[in-house]
Amino acid sequence: MPRQLQPIQRLPADRHGEYHSPPNEIGHWVRTAGILSPLIIGEVVKDPEKKWRFIRITSVAVALISEGLHVHQLRRERRERKNQLER
Repeated sequence: MPRQLQPIQRLPADRHGEYHSPPNEIGHWVRTAGILSPLIIGEVVKDPEKKWRFIRITSVAVALISEGLHVHQLRRERRERKNQLER
């Protein structure tokens, strides 16, 4: 028996942006660099083995940097919320 789709539950207008915040500028540039890195590495490094090694290394590095930035942003937001509640 096919499952029926449930209607989308929308947040009230005053809470719409509560769960979505636009990415910060540095995070945007880190992700852009991560997306473009295989193209740049492919043009600069001609040896196929070295090329794939560098691509893998940059992929992991960009993921770690992106996660670190995200954690830093979450901690900062939590600290700000805590300070607002204490007032």
